Amino acid sequence: MKSPHRITVLLLAACALSACASVSLQNTAEKTRERGADTDADCPDVTKLQAAHLYGSWNVELVQAGLHGTLTLRQHPEFSASLRGELRIGKQRSIASGDVENGEFNLDESRDGKTLYAFWNGKLVPSACGAEIRGQWQPVPQEGQSAPPASDFVLRRDGAAG
Repeated sequence: MKSPHRITVLLLAACALSACASVSLQNTAEKTRERGADTDADCPDVTKLQAAHLYGSWNVELVQAGLHGTLTLRQHPEFSASLRGELRIGKQRSIASGDVENGEFNLDESRDGKTLYAFWNGKLVPSACGAEIRGQWQPVPQEGQSAPPASDFVLRRDGAAG
């Protein structure tokens, strides 16, 4: 039979070890946040995200053009693994179709539903956990017109901190 004193000592030692482990985990988490780590254990691997992960409303910023708008993405009606959406920037409305693969994001924009107006090529930002995409918006020259200048773009999931 063990003495009550020995059991008490063992319980105290176990509690002390548990407290040390807890403090150590907290310190590691705080140091990771302080360093501004690019990845988070709770974030999905953006290279594995598929079109369905991007469905919903996104805030659009065309950086150099100084334009803002919205992009709503959903499943493409003809290609289930692809994206279809509506882009609204000011009074201008466009249709967008594209894909996401290995963290690469590509859309084709059409203002009339027939003619290609611009390409959107970007990457999902790992530290944003799939809620931000950055890249280049490249308008296509239209017949008889020069193309507007290209612009960097930022897409942020509606409601995501920016």
